[in-house]
Amino acid sequence: MKGFYQTLRNSKLPSCYKLASITRACTVIQSRKKSEKRDVKLSYPRALRPSVCIISGFFMTVKGRLFIPLRRDRYFDIQLNRHTLKKLNDKKVRSLTITLHSLSLCYSEEIEPTPILRVYGVDRNEKNITFGDRERVTCVDMAKLVKIRQTTREIVQSFKRDDVRIRRKLARKYWKRANHRTDQILHAATNFILDSAAKDGAALALEDLTGIRKMYRRGNGQGVNYRFRLNSWPHWKAKRMLEYKSVWKGVSIIPLTKSETYGSSSICPTCGERLRSPERGDAEHARMLWCQRCKVWMDRDVVAALNLSTRGRSRFARSLSRPREEESRPQQGDSASSAPIEEKGLAGEAVKGNGTRKTLILRVDASKLIRRREL
Repeated sequence: MKGFYQTLRNSKLPSCYKLASITRACTVIQSRKKSEKRDVKLSYPRALRPSVCIISGFFMTVKGRLFIPLRRDRYFDIQLNRHTLKKLNDKKVRSLTITLHSLSLCYSEEIEPTPILRVYGVDRNEKNITFGDRERVTCVDMAKLVKIRQTTREIVQSFKRDDVRIRRKLARKYWKRANHRTDQILHAATNFILDSAAKDGAALALEDLTGIRKMYRRGNGQGVNYRFRLNSWPHWKAKRMLEYKSVWKGVSIIPLTKSETYGSSSICPTCGERLRSPERGDAEHARMLWCQRCKVWMDRDVVAALNLSTRGRSRFARSLSRPREEESRPQQGDSASSAPIEEKGLAGEAVKGNGTRKTLILRVDASKLIRRREL
């Protein structure tokens, strides 16, 4: 650190640029140290994407223009639009980042968390995302994602050019386009889920899918196309979007462990009986499960959402049980009873009776959510 300061001491740059360069250099050195411990082949250190981060206090806005320092008493200004000016006036801007083609402003905002009145279970699948509780379950169709990735794979495999460099360049172009299209659909779907949760005052119970890709490795007796579909399934991206957007919306996230996630799509939410799969070749009951005790067919995605909702409510109730029990203890001189206070609709709710017979099931197409927001 001292060497960086001595190197930049005689430069006429503002101190904000010195701090940005020192931070970037320290990051590069830490990355190289980690690579040395892993015995990774090191290359000459360089910045992959030129950028400068300026902390609040070194830039200012005057009459709708943003002034950024160049030298001492020298600035260059940028005209800001109405939306950006409104954000700068209402929010507390912490820093800005300048790249070759963009200017990003980082601001902070205080958001009050919404009170938890219900818990939605979120079941992520390859072709849909199902969320809801015993009253209403919504299935967001994500089959468009599978079609986009399969079409892109077929296009890339059809390249017959002898030059490998050109094939790789075209492949990167098409896969970049496919990733942008899938991200757009995922953003629309996650926004719809969080808007519904914020409107109903619900928390989201997310299942733990860590290590699921080990089930689709080479040598497991599965086809190449099947392994490609499951390994390109962006379940982690949907979870990441839900987690960071939930902070903006004030929606609480209840992460479930692997033990709580286990068997969520194969246990009846009404009686707790093990569900049975349909016979091979039964196309009428595809993705349906049969309960021997209830004598009813159930959609396995709806079953998973209901079970995750129930387990999320149990987790939420356990988190509140200890302080509630402490509050319920009578103090010296009080004649109050020592029975713990029960959370209405959450802690005192049983598993039985939360079936799918009276549950309202809605179907939503994620690609149409994009068109609705564009209008």
